[in-house]
Amino acid sequence: MKHVGIIAEYNPFHNGHAYQLQTVKKLYPDKRILVIMSGDFVQRGEPAVFHKHLRAQCALSCGADLIFELPPVFATSSAEYFATASVLALSATGIIDTLCFGAESDDISAFFQIAKILITEPDDYQQLLKCNLKSGLSFPKARSIAVATYLQNESYEELLRQPNNILGIEYVKAILKYHLDLTPVIIKRTGNGYHDLTITNSFPSATAIREEMKHQAHLNQTANSFQQNPFLSELKSFMPHPAYQLLNTSKNARPLFLSDFYPYLQYALWDKKHSFHNYFEVTDEIANALNSLIQLPSDIEKLIDRLSSKNYTNTRITRALLNILLGNRKIDMIQSKKSNPISYLRLLGFVFDAAPLLKEMKQTCKVPIINKVADAKKILSPEDLPLFEKDLHISELYNQTFFNKYGVSLPSEYQQSIIPFCP
Repeated sequence: MKHVGIIAEYNPFHNGHAYQLQTVKKLYPDKRILVIMSGDFVQRGEPAVFHKHLRAQCALSCGADLIFELPPVFATSSAEYFATASVLALSATGIIDTLCFGAESDDISAFFQIAKILITEPDDYQQLLKCNLKSGLSFPKARSIAVATYLQNESYEELLRQPNNILGIEYVKAILKYHLDLTPVIIKRTGNGYHDLTITNSFPSATAIREEMKHQAHLNQTANSFQQNPFLSELKSFMPHPAYQLLNTSKNARPLFLSDFYPYLQYALWDKKHSFHNYFEVTDEIANALNSLIQLPSDIEKLIDRLSSKNYTNTRITRALLNILLGNRKIDMIQSKKSNPISYLRLLGFVFDAAPLLKEMKQTCKVPIINKVADAKKILSPEDLPLFEKDLHISELYNQTFFNKYGVSLPSEYQQSIIPFCP
């Protein structure tokens, strides 16, 4: 039997994520759920609010069976790279035949129709896109209008404005482009929208939760632990009980934000000045703006404001900055696009009774599975080992920043053991 795959960040894990897992279990009661999850840095170009092993445990406590880490170079990339790497990682396991994902629309036929246009890029579509870009529209806006005009369906313009729809279309694109034997299934999102910052019900967006956490962190700067922060205790209303209990009892359930990494970013911007164009998603415009700064602003928000442009969203700018900080070069991403970007899978956690799946994957998986970090040197090729070591280095940056802020040491990647989780 083959199983169900989910692509996630769980940043943080909340009721909407639990709803998705529960719905999948209802749809496929005999199947297991395998998750490809972003690690310590996420697609918005920011650190995850809680470290990856804690977020993985939250998901395992609420229905996930196996969780693997999406390498940070892809976890912090644009929708296309993020989706392609994630889908290929699921396919590489050899035990997945269904991909379930949340989206604002549940019209899967529309996703396929749009995906085919974005893959083939017919001449008429390309002309429409070029005209829209010349008129001064941002690329996302220009593309959504071009697709809607080409397919003669105005509703597609709105569909392409929604972030989870965009990711879903990229998932379908990857399935079609690589001829994968995966069936995409949409689970329509419930609760507040992705960008909705209001917390008015039990299904607020992850964005709203993160923003409120950040706000409360400024108000309660002496409240360094989960238990001491008033808002964090209120998360009980927004996440399932097992996940909340894990956070409430862990000394490591303390949030990090992009501002916590700003000293490191300042150094990277000083050290790599005049070579910014070498880094992924750093356009000439962003590179020139950075090079023109005589003095870096005192905080990250001021820097983003200085770099803001009608051509780029703040998320695009923060991703560019994060790629500079993490050393993600354009040449590396171009090379990954020419070949399969997934050359290993890193296990983050699994539930006790899903252990047989790991044994099965020893026969079916197309790439090595890293259960113990110390074993990586034995099982990875000389070409792939440096990539994995870079992943470890990035996690060390997260851990060091956590220690700087809280005086608490997270387990190193070598110390972190993978113990079967018992929900």
